[in-house]
Amino acid sequence: MENMKKIQTHTKGFSIIEVIVFTSMLSVVLVAAVGYTVRLVFTMTHNRHKLMATHYVEEVKEWLNGERESDWEQFQNRSTLGGTTYCINNVLQLNTTLASLIPGPCGFTGVVGTPPQIYQRQLILSKDSNETATRVFAVIQVSWRDEGVLYTEEIETVYSVWE
Repeated sequence: MENMKKIQTHTKGFSIIEVIVFTSMLSVVLVAAVGYTVRLVFTMTHNRHKLMATHYVEEVKEWLNGERESDWEQFQNRSTLGGTTYCINNVLQLNTTLASLIPGPCGFTGVVGTPPQIYQRQLILSKDSNETATRVFAVIQVSWRDEGVLYTEEIETVYSVWE
């Protein structure tokens, strides 16, 4: 047995240092990919919310066009020199009129009917004179919160009496 030679085997593989470096690099890449994906999802959600807010602004604008055309006297009587604020956090129906709106600001209770119910919809009506106005100024605002940040879509329109 003394004549037996030691048999050396050479195995090739990765050392522990190489494995640690590889897993560290892979972790950095995966963390960056997850961060990018989270930001992408937030941007897509924000854009969807902005699109809905724009829809709500346009809905009130078209409804106001009908109100102005149906009864100018009532339309201009619902506005004041300093501006009257109306909360429109409900679905506008065909029978909804300016007379059915209650003056006053509203909180973030959500527009009824369409999830997510995160929007606040306000209308501010002001006029150019205390008597019978020839112009009524409307500011339509739809606000919502995303990740604690307040966003607002707004449109300003001037309505005038038909000659």
